[in-house]
Amino acid sequence: MPISLPIPGGEVENLARQATIRIKTSKSSGSGAIVQRQGQTYTVLTSWHVVAFDKGDRTIITSDGQIHQLLGVPQRLGDTDLAIVKFSSAIEYKLAPIGARPPAVGEPLLAAGFPAETGALAVAQGFVELLLPKSLPEGYSLGYTNEVKIGMSGGPIFNAKGFLVGINGRGKYRDPGFGVYAFEDGSEPTPELLEKMVKSSWGIPISTYLQFVSSHLES
Repeated sequence: MPISLPIPGGEVENLARQATIRIKTSKSSGSGAIVQRQGQTYTVLTSWHVVAFDKGDRTIITSDGQIHQLLGVPQRLGDTDLAIVKFSSAIEYKLAPIGARPPAVGEPLLAAGFPAETGALAVAQGFVELLLPKSLPEGYSLGYTNEVKIGMSGGPIFNAKGFLVGINGRGKYRDPGFGVYAFEDGSEPTPELLEKMVKSSWGIPISTYLQFVSSHLES
């Protein structure tokens, strides 16, 4: 899959406004990032929990306010909290360029999505707080300081050069008692690490999507 060239840093927010979409179901809403186009078919990367539990009507709203029906059924990426959905349109929409280089701790980030309380696109500035050596369940390993609200799940995380480096999925200050900060292998973080984890928003690195695409191209 071709990797797009980066855009100037001052245009990152504009890119986010064009490449971020809203996903609405009969019971809830979430966000997504347009990552690929083949003919008139667009591929959107989002969170699995945004599209998994509502089998009713699902629609995508693009930056121009157009409403599109999902094509087929959502495709989950392994056992992660990522999913691919598709829609068709003759209109040319901006794609989120994918970054091959992983982010680094302290690197500035922009997180985008549609908070459920307003339905209007929000962009949040912040930086990488944590890159976990082993993943939390469902692929979460990118912790960042950006304020992510309910409804922004599935939205893109861009670096300062305009590359898509991750997908939003979890907000800050979850109750540790529910095990959301336990690692995928069942081990627990140290108290010092847990404190940072609770204060961070969480996303899934874009490398998870790239590995999925690569494995399917090879098979």
